[in-house]
Amino acid sequence: MEHFFSRYAGRHLVKRTVAMLAAVIVMGAGVGCFMLAAMGSDPFSTLNLGVSSRLHLSFGAWQAIFNILLLAVVLATDRSKLGLGTIGNMFLVGFAADITGGLLSQVITASALGIPARVGMTLLGVSMQLIGCSFYVTCGLGMAPYDCVSYIVPERTKIPFRWWRIAIDVVCVGVGFACGASVGIGTLLMAFGTGPILPLLNRYVSEPLLKANEYKSVM
Repeated sequence: MEHFFSRYAGRHLVKRTVAMLAAVIVMGAGVGCFMLAAMGSDPFSTLNLGVSSRLHLSFGAWQAIFNILLLAVVLATDRSKLGLGTIGNMFLVGFAADITGGLLSQVITASALGIPARVGMTLLGVSMQLIGCSFYVTCGLGMAPYDCVSYIVPERTKIPFRWWRIAIDVVCVGVGFACGASVGIGTLLMAFGTGPILPLLNRYVSEPLLKANEYKSVM
């Protein structure tokens, strides 16, 4: 029986790790779609897109640098939310976005896209972000540094999580916009769609698929 559970745990971890890596790559590809559509993205990506353009760095390079800075804060305050998923998110999302955006830009430029095509590309980016995020969260292998900070501050202060997250998201969008990042329908969809849609994806898509794979792995 002990051997069964150790074998189960090992295979379960491998499958969750593979799913997590695929999830963060899909999330990054979603940001690549946002980059081409130029109609806004999620708040954290908006911040990093704006700052990276001002510093003349690639999105992936700046996001990795900023994530390392945030990780230092998390390590100094609360390490309980860190894991393999933290590292995967820190580096793969940004560089996957760079690769996807670069490939897409070789096929077509944003200026050549009409409004319907840009809206469609934005919706594709939103879908990829939400689906990737759902699997990433369901894998339970650790939070991204930005999300860790979102929980650490409310836990250590009297600020409710909801209002703190809204506040820092607004700051991210404001700074990103001031630095030249696009803000638009993508920003609104990610801001108001993540809350109601993500739990549904968790319940009806990612959790059933991951649990089904776990069961099959020990048969």
